[in-house]
Amino acid sequence: MFLKEVRIKNFRSLKEIRVPLSNNTILIGENNSGKTAFLDAIKLGLGRSNKRVSPFNEYDYYVNDEKGEPKNSDGITIEFIFREEKPNQWPEKIPQILGGIVQPIMWEEDEEEAINQIWLRVNSKYDEGQKDFIIETDFLNTEGESLSGKASNSKYNDFLQLTPVFYLQALRDIHDTFSSNSPFWGRFLKKVNIPDGKLQNIQDSLSKINEEIIKSDSNIEEMIKSLENIHKVLSLNDKEVVSINALPLKTWDILSKSQVVMKGKGSNVNFPLDRHGQGTQSLATLFLFQAYIDVLLKTTFEQETEAILTLEEPEAHLHPQASRSLASKINKIDCQKIISTHSPYFVQNMNLMDLRLFRKKGSETFVHLLIDKAEARVDGKDSLLKFIKAKGNKFSFNETTNTLVAFEPISEQESRGLCGMYKGTEFAEVIDNFIVKSQLILTKEEKNDLFTFVQRTRGELFFARGWLLAEGQTEYILLQYFSELLDLPLDDYGISIIDYQNNGSPGAFIKLAKLLDFPWLLLSDNDDQGESTLSQIKKIGYRQEEIEQLVSMLPQKDFETYLAYQGFTEEYKAIAIENGYNISEDALGILDKDELAEIIKKDKVGNANRLVEILKERKCNSERVPELIRDMIERCVSLSNE
Repeated sequence: MFLKEVRIKNFRSLKEIRVPLSNNTILIGENNSGKTAFLDAIKLGLGRSNKRVSPFNEYDYYVNDEKGEPKNSDGITIEFIFREEKPNQWPEKIPQILGGIVQPIMWEEDEEEAINQIWLRVNSKYDEGQKDFIIETDFLNTEGESLSGKASNSKYNDFLQLTPVFYLQALRDIHDTFSSNSPFWGRFLKKVNIPDGKLQNIQDSLSKINEEIIKSDSNIEEMIKSLENIHKVLSLNDKEVVSINALPLKTWDILSKSQVVMKGKGSNVNFPLDRHGQGTQSLATLFLFQAYIDVLLKTTFEQETEAILTLEEPEAHLHPQASRSLASKINKIDCQKIISTHSPYFVQNMNLMDLRLFRKKGSETFVHLLIDKAEARVDGKDSLLKFIKAKGNKFSFNETTNTLVAFEPISEQESRGLCGMYKGTEFAEVIDNFIVKSQLILTKEEKNDLFTFVQRTRGELFFARGWLLAEGQTEYILLQYFSELLDLPLDDYGISIIDYQNNGSPGAFIKLAKLLDFPWLLLSDNDDQGESTLSQIKKIGYRQEEIEQLVSMLPQKDFETYLAYQGFTEEYKAIAIENGYNISEDALGILDKDELAEIIKKDKVGNANRLVEILKERKCNSERVPELIRDMIERCVSLSNE
């Protein structure tokens, strides 16, 4: 069964979040932002066999200050919504096993079809009467109301059998993982089934080998004779004799001591896993789990069981290329996965829509994600239905719930049509907000551009604290250098420079920043492209006063010309002469700055790098940084590290 959404209130820093899940949900965010808390909430909420014993401790209850007490908190609430993605997706046996806790709801894509849903709520709060924290577990109907009664309560353990949660933490201990008592390796060993005839032959062979080992050394034989005196002292049966098992004689004993060995790189010698590096050990744990899912899951639980894997930092101790390779391997594990990671290499090939960014503000965690649709509740009209039909698959309208959905950004022409339909009604503002929200939906082209950028930059932007956007590579090179002159190196402050014009439209990155709540500032050329950039930002929903704070428009048409007017003509002149140009001055000894800038633009990247070299050779200081650039870098550092 597919876990569609998790809702959490008052669990550690998760005061109130709702997180939709995919088949491969990727959790990112800084340390202590709430990722582990989210995984623990799932593990504790779905991993209990005794629903009367609270799995939470006092530190799990959200309190917003030092004086707060868990006893006085509002209590923890965790809700799990399991739902089919299409009709009849779940096996027929699931409703038979779980009965009334499986609730039918209308399918969004076709209101004449129904899909199944299970909604579980786990509550924990201090009870003054019992002087202890109590736990309550309820299954809910589609309205969020409790399905009370013995029928629903009796299905709790059956439900857990169908939705087992497995948790692999960041610090994976190879000795525990491959011990005979482990839930994965141990179960493999216990499931070994050797036919009786072959089992007897194996044990006879082991006895013969053991006897040969003992007889091969006279010292061992003498020791056995001495130890045989035990039965004389203790008056044991004369038939009791001492022997030595040089090796295990029972197959179950042999299996309990079995271990995985691998050849070391460049070696033909087999070494146990615990003698290999941490990266190899971590991988072995993951692939052991995959084998468990493929081979034993259905026989251990039920044929209809679908596991949920919660996994912390699978990239731990791995080389960058190995991290990228591992990401593709994890995608193939046949279960739903919820993974936290700090690796841009792991993220770079993942679907952007699977990302969930955890960001902490004060004591509270917020979760951000990309959207693939915008919704609004409005009255149905004939004109609306005709409008939707004419637009193909771009819109949908559910007449039962009166839900209007857009799957792409709404154009200006479509906006006028929708606003006209509801002008002067109570839904006018709803439509306005609906149109604005739709502008945050990434188009197919924007997704492709962003995915390409993420692959090329190894997903770095998702692990930054803030973004500094600029048009091209010249700005990228020089902004980095200027930040060092100001003793505010951008890397030290977690700021990524994004040269958006070479990697898609500025609008795509601004959408991404708005949805994921990244602080950002933008440096724009003062030309037609700059005007287009401002238009895109405004369309996304930023007000004019916000744009004026976030966007710095160059006074000249482009960055090269701007620098020429900011005192870099001598360096530009030296570069032009190096490139074979004759640079002349007028009667007053003044260079033509615009002409010089045009020469520099003939090789923007090469000349930008050369400019930095010359400035370093001349040991320039922060006074050479133009005021507009200085202000922008300082503000970006401040915004990103509040």
